[in-house]
Amino acid sequence: MPDRAIQFCLNKAKISMKDIDVIAFPRSTWNDFPPRLESYLLYNFGYVPKIEYLDHHTAHASSCYHVSGFSSSLIITYDLSGDGISCGIFRGKGKDIKVLDRIPFPNSIGLFAAFITQYLGFRSNHDEYKVMGLSSYGKPNIDMGSIFKFDNGNLEFNQKLLHPEALKRHPIFCTSQLPLFNNEKYPFLPKRRLRGEPITEDHKNLAASAQKTIEDAVFSLIKKYKKDEDEYLCIGGGVAENSVVNGKIAESKLFKDIYISPACGDAGSALGACLYLANTNGYDFNKVNENKWGSSYSNEDIKKSLDKYNIKYHYSQNVAGETSELLAKQNIVAWFQGGMEFGSRALGSRSLLCDPSNPEMKEKMNRIKKREQFRPFAPSVLEEHQSSLFKSNQFSPFMSFTLQTTEIGQKQLISATHVDQTARLQSVSKDDSIYRKLIESFYSKTKIPALLNTSLNSGWEPIVENPEQALAFFYSSETNILAIGNYIIKK
Repeated sequence: MPDRAIQFCLNKAKISMKDIDVIAFPRSTWNDFPPRLESYLLYNFGYVPKIEYLDHHTAHASSCYHVSGFSSSLIITYDLSGDGISCGIFRGKGKDIKVLDRIPFPNSIGLFAAFITQYLGFRSNHDEYKVMGLSSYGKPNIDMGSIFKFDNGNLEFNQKLLHPEALKRHPIFCTSQLPLFNNEKYPFLPKRRLRGEPITEDHKNLAASAQKTIEDAVFSLIKKYKKDEDEYLCIGGGVAENSVVNGKIAESKLFKDIYISPACGDAGSALGACLYLANTNGYDFNKVNENKWGSSYSNEDIKKSLDKYNIKYHYSQNVAGETSELLAKQNIVAWFQGGMEFGSRALGSRSLLCDPSNPEMKEKMNRIKKREQFRPFAPSVLEEHQSSLFKSNQFSPFMSFTLQTTEIGQKQLISATHVDQTARLQSVSKDDSIYRKLIESFYSKTKIPALLNTSLNSGWEPIVENPEQALAFFYSSETNILAIGNYIIKK
């Protein structure tokens, strides 16, 4: 259980567990879980509030629809599996969500993605985004029909290909090492890649073929369930992390607008369960376009950490302006400001930043991050300049959409543009955030309305959360500048 996260939320709200009216939990079929949860709460907090259990995909649907700002919407949720369901189709109208269809596991887009991810030597149910990035280097010339079919929106995974133990134990509860595939050779696939082995052209083509299959399957679902009145789309579940698919939907112009939660995976389902329950109790919600709800640290907190290690620093009265000057001089800056983001993306609170127009920055960033060279980076773009850099006007505050860049975009965002001339966009809206001010200041100096933005971590480490973690990253990496609160530190 997430002990520290629970305690953080209680502390932030200045309440105790006894002040909680009800707990919403986004799983309804875990029959052995309720007594465990009750025992956990009683042991750690001395009190067990009322607990409501909601089915997993309804929670995903609520996590995106109820904060979308739409009065009606088609809703599609897809992941590996949750409560025995791999895909849910809903229609939202007013405050209500109506179930249209549910597709059971193992007929799962998420399972197909996990299968290919593991076959390519990456961690299933974790590294699917790497396969998505790799796909742009290959050709979709491998027929995936022997593994996964999706005729007329009817998803079907070939269960004969699954490892019997994985199917019996349910892949989402298995370790990354337990094979999803059996030990047979698949004549329709290239040789399996073991972890650490070189990536061949065949592997790139397999990634491209898998990505194309996922895209076609998603569009097959949309074609089956979209009605003329469905002008808007909400997407939830782990497969919604596939920003390339999301971008293709946006560029198809089948919908006026699309909304995806900043935490569309299982973290978001917890929020969705809460939203659904609150909605049934009469609460109203505004559209959510920012997610910096996590921990934040004052200058006093930060100074304590700096003084603890006798670190030399400069206190800045204008940290956005001074940092933009350093970025314009081609420095890479570790940026630690305000509340931490909720979700998998760093969106300007815990970020590693640089000038996206410098073609050398991609290699430098990859070296600092200790990550694969084939993976793309993402730009944070001032909202009002998006149309000059991207061909689509899809608003993307949470880096949910990978979109085609314009000729200007390919020049100004060269280090953040992928091999296929796309980029995973973060639209930075007009607000008074310090991150917005930083990009505005950078634009005033360079005429480039964007920064290359990646998460403040390296390798398999989680994104840094507190000042001491930020310092540990800074002094163990090749980064030369850290802007943390109003303090600027240089090596």
